Amino acid sequence: MSASLADLQSMFQDRLLRADDAIDPHLANGGPFMKAYDHAYRARLIEILTEDFEGLHLLLGDEQFFKMLGEYVDAHPSTTRSVRWLGRYLPDWLKNSENWGKHPELASMAAFEWMLGLAFDAADARLVGVETMTRVPPEAWPMLTFTFHPSLHTATLDFDVSAFYRAAKAGVDPDGPPIPYDATVTWAAWRHPEDLIVMYRFMEKDEAMALDAAQKGITFDGICEIVAGHTDADEAAVRAAGLMKGWVDSGWLIGIDAEGMSW
Repeated sequence: MSASLADLQSMFQDRLLRADDAIDPHLANGGPFMKAYDHAYRARLIEILTEDFEGLHLLLGDEQFFKMLGEYVDAHPSTTRSVRWLGRYLPDWLKNSENWGKHPELASMAAFEWMLGLAFDAADARLVGVETMTRVPPEAWPMLTFTFHPSLHTATLDFDVSAFYRAAKAGVDPDGPPIPYDATVTWAAWRHPEDLIVMYRFMEKDEAMALDAAQKGITFDGICEIVAGHTDADEAAVRAAGLMKGWVDSGWLIGIDAEGMSW
């Protein structure tokens, strides 16, 4: 029995991913050493995930952490050429899992760490500086739309996991478990434009809503309306402008535009 190289590669992949034994007749002596691969591939996927979720590891402990990752890999096997994206479903999977969903702090930790990872290895882009903003004519401001740096990512969390995460990274015992919020809080993570360190901070509700709107293409005028719902109407424009300055100073913005206008 013969098969093309492409067919053999496909059958080998099916053996790794789905325990399909269609390749066995094509192997010498039935492939007695194929069993070495039966668990190695899955174990390697789990090992990769451990590098992305150190805080989650500390939160669960070795036994429960590796048990959880095994269940996740079985539920969400790798489907892309790069295993970089293997953990992208973990936060939602934890939140909706019958077993792990009983511990909502796990989903918050996973979402927080995945956000940091996305910020770390995002593409680079030229930033908009304060001097660019000062050249915008006053009549253009209401129509301004914004483009954000690829490293800027957000996560909406039910628990404050930041202190626990820092303890995990430092290799020290945390002061206590993650603390639940009274209401969900949005965090932002981005890569510092100069030293390339991933920065992160929580956002007040109006800033989180303003950022979400800006990322969806809402104009500055629309952002001011959003901010006005959380502060005195007379101060909304000043507050919104302050948010813009903070985004520029942090290196979040890479583009500004006003439809039909140029300067």
